[in-house]
Amino acid sequence: MIKSNLVKIIRNYQSDNEEIQENVKARIQSGVSFFDLDVDIKRLDYVIIPGADEPLVVEKVRVYDGRPPFHKEVILIKESKFYDTHKNHPQQTDIKESSKNALNTVNSFTVIMYLDALKKAIDQMDIPKNEKNNLIKKISEVKNDPYIENLSTTAVVDIKQIFIG
Repeated sequence: MIKSNLVKIIRNYQSDNEEIQENVKARIQSGVSFFDLDVDIKRLDYVIIPGADEPLVVEKVRVYDGRPPFHKEVILIKESKFYDTHKNHPQQTDIKESSKNALNTVNSFTVIMYLDALKKAIDQMDIPKNEKNNLIKKISEVKNDPYIENLSTTAVVDIKQIFIG
């Protein structure tokens, strides 16, 4: 479920040199959230959602600026889960070690989950309806293939290593 929100982004959270961006427009959803291309957001920033039970920490930012729609895809995780994963305060965490831990955090995802997410992303894109339906149909065919269904998470881990490092 996608929610459009006005969020607060905090860099250097709870430090003397905190930088706060108020009223930042975002589409928050589980897994990947979306921000406008001009939003200043980077790894280890905090995102505060009004009414949320705890802040979120930016685990990864991926920029799409090659073709419309231009945006940033951001992986957010709850602060408590971030601490459990990294065992350190975010400002003290070695970035390479964080990337490895981020990979471990999302290893439970399956190929089917990624295909479902891809279908949702395509459904939300501003492309002609017949093209959209054709793409979604192709993904559904791949998703229902028994070989794909039985594919181990090894392929998913390999893909994530390309993007996370």
